[in-house]
Amino acid sequence: MDQMTPSAEDDLDLEVFDPYTQAVLLKGGLLTTKHIFQYTEAELQKKFNLTAAATRRVFIEASKISTSNVNGRYKEPHNQVLTTGCDHIDKALGGGLFKYGITEISGESGCGKTQFCLQIALTVQLPLSFKGAKSGAVYICTEDRFPSSRIQQMISNLRFKYQCDNRIDMSELCQTNYGDNILISHIATVEDLKKCIHEMLPKALLHRSIKLIVIDSITAVFRGEYTLSEAPRRSRDLRDLAFCLHNLSVKHGLWIICVNQVTSSMSDITGKKLVPSLGLSWANLVTTRLLMSKTPCSRYIEVIFSPHSGPTSVPFVVTEQGIESLN
Repeated sequence: MDQMTPSAEDDLDLEVFDPYTQAVLLKGGLLTTKHIFQYTEAELQKKFNLTAAATRRVFIEASKISTSNVNGRYKEPHNQVLTTGCDHIDKALGGGLFKYGITEISGESGCGKTQFCLQIALTVQLPLSFKGAKSGAVYICTEDRFPSSRIQQMISNLRFKYQCDNRIDMSELCQTNYGDNILISHIATVEDLKKCIHEMLPKALLHRSIKLIVIDSITAVFRGEYTLSEAPRRSRDLRDLAFCLHNLSVKHGLWIICVNQVTSSMSDITGKKLVPSLGLSWANLVTTRLLMSKTPCSRYIEVIFSPHSGPTSVPFVVTEQGIESLN
């Protein structure tokens, strides 16, 4: 069989669309996710004379199939869940962070997004008995310098944060050189990020035991380099980058976390409601979306959507040991 032939698992279910959209998709030969994703939303709408709402529905359905295939085909029977280092957050996520796909963590500045990512960069190194993966991490910084002093503080508190009666496990936990197992890269432009994801990461994955990729943040490079007229190109670049991350995740069995910023919701006239940035073109490529927020008294991590759990919220605090729930 020709390797380029789309599988039946990629076929769109035409019955979910209205008759006009069905006719357009059939006439245009737009019957698989591969055929849909060769266009941006704007290009598809213009070329095939669809309404904005119909075009968006087509992309949403295609993205559901794409994400479902990633999550459904490649699950491993063991060690597919990684602890966040907080039992209550793990429970809210259906057991922890699941392999394959992209987990997005968004929120306003200072709410704890980087703290969350640093903690996962450590939990991925934990022994299997602690719901770790006994593997390293790649941490890609696009905004600030990597917080070396903070990660060292968290490392020095690991033996107090995780305890068990098994001496072998505790010995392994205490003897791991956590700092050396985090590969750090500072990226400033979209082109540099593309090169890192497409060229540098695959090479690193072949030579190092790495099970986690963190991009902190995906928003920084994509917010400043595109004009309004270049929105279709930005959507295409985001999509291509996300697909490469999905493919790496599946091929190498990775957890992938992308930090996103927030912006005011256009539907909220007060301007106080914050929603993740980068729009629908990015949202459709995310497998799990988490939103952090803060009040004068506490901080919260909320599951917006996930294939493994329903919407819920967990209050937490940031301590010397890392992120800890208040429950």
